[in-house]
Amino acid sequence: MIVLWVGNGISRGEDKSALRMKVAELIQKLDAATLAERSQAEHALVELGPVILPLLPAPELIETPSARETIKRLRPVMERRAARESSAPSHVSLSGELSLGDIAKEIRRQTGNTVIVSDHAGITESKLSVDWTRTLFWEVLDDCCKRADIQWQFVPGTDIIQLVPQSEKVSPEIAVNRTGPFRLAITNVEIRPVVGEEPQRIVRVSGHLSIEPRLRPLFLTMAAAQVRATSDQEVALPPWSPEAKYEFPVADSGRDAPVRWDFRLPPEFIIKTISIQGKLGCQVAAATERVVFDQTSQTRGTVRRRGGVSVRLRHLNIEPVESDLLNEEIGIVVSYDHGGPAFESHRSWIFHNAVYLETKDGKRTSYTDFETTQQADGAIAVDYRWQTVAAPATQYLFVYEAPTLIIDVPIEIDLSGIPIEK
Repeated sequence: MIVLWVGNGISRGEDKSALRMKVAELIQKLDAATLAERSQAEHALVELGPVILPLLPAPELIETPSARETIKRLRPVMERRAARESSAPSHVSLSGELSLGDIAKEIRRQTGNTVIVSDHAGITESKLSVDWTRTLFWEVLDDCCKRADIQWQFVPGTDIIQLVPQSEKVSPEIAVNRTGPFRLAITNVEIRPVVGEEPQRIVRVSGHLSIEPRLRPLFLTMAAAQVRATSDQEVALPPWSPEAKYEFPVADSGRDAPVRWDFRLPPEFIIKTISIQGKLGCQVAAATERVVFDQTSQTRGTVRRRGGVSVRLRHLNIEPVESDLLNEEIGIVVSYDHGGPAFESHRSWIFHNAVYLETKDGKRTSYTDFETTQQADGAIAVDYRWQTVAAPATQYLFVYEAPTLIIDVPIEIDLSGIPIEK
């Protein structure tokens, strides 16, 4: 028997066209004659939840003032809710005797995290008897690996997790902290001398932070003062650099990032284990929406706005190559309402937004290359190029996927009794 769990909101089986019609009907009622009817329609839209965000028209496309103002008010509320929900941990409910291949498919269906199984030595067909009820994604993955004697790893350069046979090349994990959508694993704790400052010593704690593949992390923040360490004798170990603050991007390195802390160790002090409590921070791009330009809107100057982001079409150039092939270049300007130093320091994540041409049947063609043509606070201009794609150009939608919110997600650390390398 397979037991499934579906989260709050619209059921997976609900027809999208029916939902679209329902939303359109409720938007019309936002301009009803009585306050009671308008309030009821607004409440109904809120109850449908963030799933309707892609179905809400841009405010400038709504004719009636009452409906326009309501949608302008509702959109940011739903976007914040979508951001909170997207950064929450995912869960799996599943029971029965299933193959690893079927388990991986169900994990992906329930969580949105892409998990695949290596075909090495036929482990795809290996069976496990499972019984999970709203179990955290990372707990499910670790449970699978432990009982099937396999390991998980991120496919390099992707947001895909692959289940593979055990390898001796992987550093063993001596402590694991699963919190929300994050998994902190400690792989090494050692006592090191401080060169030129004998008899000073430090305790160096090394590991890596893994993030659920469905999330889009931008960068991690670590403040030494926000992480506490104590010895097995409950003696506090101060950070080596108490004022230090670290901030490094993870958008380019997938969903797995190295972490390290150094703590002062008193001279001649004997320590066997160390405990660490505190928090990190992870900035996450959330509430991603599709910004679509169809054939009627692929003209210079057309603007599409979703939440706090606007995409303006600068130009569209089409060059026939052969009778059935063409080259295409589309220039856009992406603008965020909130710029500032944080945006400027970590602008590179924008280049990893999904950009593609899409046919009516959903087939996507990614761009061949791109060029940055202009940069400003909170905005960037980019030219995307497609080489030798199938003609005619009229068959394609131009789609730009942009996160509408950048949010800070705290990561709680609580690790006790971590053994120190002899």
